[in-house]
Amino acid sequence: MFICNSAKCLPARGKSTLNDMMNIKKIKGFTVIELMIVVGVIGILLAVGLPGLQDTISRIGTNTQAKTLVSSLNFARSESIKRGTIVSICSSSSGTDCAADSWADGWIVFVDNNGDANGAVGSVDVGDEVLRVYQGLGGNSLTFTADLQQYDPQGFGTNAAARTFLLCPEDGNSANAQSVEIAVTGRGRRIHEGLVCP
Repeated sequence: MFICNSAKCLPARGKSTLNDMMNIKKIKGFTVIELMIVVGVIGILLAVGLPGLQDTISRIGTNTQAKTLVSSLNFARSESIKRGTIVSICSSSSGTDCAADSWADGWIVFVDNNGDANGAVGSVDVGDEVLRVYQGLGGNSLTFTADLQQYDPQGFGTNAAARTFLLCPEDGNSANAQSVEIAVTGRGRRIHEGLVCP
């Protein structure tokens, strides 16, 4: 029951009547059916979008790693010119010495003062200086057509023919693969089309 005057109506103190209860606004919220529909729509969107997102993340990862590889080649080349001596790059899992065929575990750039490095364990010996250590690729694979890349004091590669790094994503999707080709001049360039991952 309400007591009203010319300005407003106030509920009367005491017991409320059925009419008073009917005038109370209903509490608004979501029903279980509405929540199930929303969850279903979100599930469909994730099912459609997630594979594309994973592909994009894979492509960005290999692209970044290929840029790091080219950067390390450029660094080795410039250091060989600056120091006037042979600078080498080899795969390394320890960060202190070469380890043949473990490029995915990381690599090092080092000054090869006596010119005896061959990319195998023991290539970094007394008198050689490790200039930079590069970490592993986190699941991606990296192969190289040689055990070692060297630059002479003029910044040219010591290779007689072009050499190639092949960087493949962990899922093996060749569309996201990257390659770095090292010309006889020692200059590295990235390639990202027409590659096939093993």
